[in-house]
Amino acid sequence: MKTAIYGIGNILMGDDGIGPAVIHYLSSNGLLSNDVTLEDLGTPSLDLPNYLAGYDRVIFIDAVAANAPPGTIRLYSRAEIVATPPGIRISPHEPTINDALIVLDFAGGAPKDVVLVGIVPQTLVDGMTLSPAVAGAVPRAAAMVMGEVAKRYAA
Repeated sequence: MKTAIYGIGNILMGDDGIGPAVIHYLSSNGLLSNDVTLEDLGTPSLDLPNYLAGYDRVIFIDAVAANAPPGTIRLYSRAEIVATPPGIRISPHEPTINDALIVLDFAGGAPKDVVLVGIVPQTLVDGMTLSPAVAGAVPRAAAMVMGEVAKRYAA
């Protein structure tokens, strides 16, 4: 099964850079085999469906809005992701993972196994530094990603 792990987020907006930070952590520590695609997508916008096409499994890492303390990690299944109705978009930078899955489901090329490792941010202000709570979540989020990869290889 073809697997991709994608970090999403803007590294110039504080804790929004958590996805790329976890990708960097995984990459610099050599924690994944070469048959897994590992990539920082930044803010992929309208081209996100292109990154998903052709993969059986995709694991996303991104900042998420949740009623929990900063640095909390939440795991979202594909069903939970697509259960959220798409909202009105006011800019081309706003398409979501949900939007990409809807497009690919319609076209017939969506990955069936999708999970989002979401980390609750503390601040989304200008700056390239993660808050201490979110920076502390990087190794835990990487471990969660590794657990998801291991589960999917065992299946």
